[in-house]
Amino acid sequence: MTDILKNAHSFLRAVFSLRLICVFCLAAVALGGCSTTWFGSSQKQAKRPTATRTAIPAKPKTPPLTDFSAKTGALTTPSLKDQTVTAAPVSDGKTHVAILLPLSGKNASLGQAMLNAAQLAVFDMAGDNFELMPRDTGANPESAALASRDAIGSGAQLLIGPLFAADVSAVKPVVQESATSMLALSSDISVAEPGAYIMGFAPAPMVERTLDFAAKRGMTRFAGIFSSDAYGKLMKQSFKDVITRQGNSMVIAETYAGTGDITRATKGVLAKLDQIDALFIPASGVELKQIAAQLTEAGFDKNKVKLLGSGLWDDLSSAKPEILIGGWYAAAEPEARESFIKNYTATYGATPPRLATLAYDATALAVVLSRRGGNFNSAALLNPSGFAGLDGIFRLTPQGTIERGMAINELTPTGNKAIDPAPSTFAGM
Repeated sequence: MTDILKNAHSFLRAVFSLRLICVFCLAAVALGGCSTTWFGSSQKQAKRPTATRTAIPAKPKTPPLTDFSAKTGALTTPSLKDQTVTAAPVSDGKTHVAILLPLSGKNASLGQAMLNAAQLAVFDMAGDNFELMPRDTGANPESAALASRDAIGSGAQLLIGPLFAADVSAVKPVVQESATSMLALSSDISVAEPGAYIMGFAPAPMVERTLDFAAKRGMTRFAGIFSSDAYGKLMKQSFKDVITRQGNSMVIAETYAGTGDITRATKGVLAKLDQIDALFIPASGVELKQIAAQLTEAGFDKNKVKLLGSGLWDDLSSAKPEILIGGWYAAAEPEARESFIKNYTATYGATPPRLATLAYDATALAVVLSRRGGNFNSAALLNPSGFAGLDGIFRLTPQGTIERGMAINELTPTGNKAIDPAPSTFAGM
């Protein structure tokens, strides 16, 4: 266990009341009679763990599968297909869970932030019999596969991560071979399969929740502006699919290739404003601000055409463009995440990235299941009643995807507020 967690467990555990729940049934009770158990920390004030950078083991506990060139840093590894991995027996009475993240390379800062979030979950919820094992996935899929082999060979009973779809694809053969389950932090459902569960925010459910809410309020004519990257393509296809299912009209769906192409795409939509009830813009950062600025300059009336977004809008700062105020998007209700942000910032001196809650919830789920006997098989993970954490209720499916209960949030000058609450259970969904 890391130094953070060793120090943390000497203090009172409860810092804020994350509501990670697991709905479970006693063997003698039918599913309809399940009770809900809420897991979390107590309300006493506790000292947060000291903010330190986690040290990743310099040498694996199992025989190394690779050599790193001292001159070039290149990975020179034997063929993975010729290697086998077997889960090491656990004899210390602890539950061992590995988290695979990019802790070096260009994505190291994101990986470290997500590891910080996972460590907070351990501090808030776990006892001394739970060990979180960080492993660096490096900068390429083969490094991710090697990290997963090292983790399983070192006794990991469950893998959390990796983060990127290519890494997930590389790790899947390893978990299949060892019969170890994986809670991947990617949002790409194309890499989901039984035993390789995708915890990320899939585009399609967000689009469906947002457009269905708009349709219930009389909006039938939709337009969209999408990026040409993989996320944008998934969003655009989901946008088309939902509108077709609704029987409504897709007036125009523009795609831009980078910020230099945004003006063209925005002008295409502006030319048809009189035919549009709602404009869907699943963008963030510089791209969203550029689109907002161009809409403002063109005299866009947000009272006549409703602006809609995606979960990416959760990342908007207090200095959000005025034209976006009043816009709607589907995501978790902001209250629980705001508490997490406050505590993360107090501990580490920085605001967590939006994806950090995924690492927290996945780790908290592992802790909850470790309390139920440390079984991470499909029967435990596929609880039909689901779980709930910082990002609302969720449940894993046999196909490896995730179902989430989302709220409709509205952007306000001072933050975000839920105007249509997320469901509290999966009953009736």
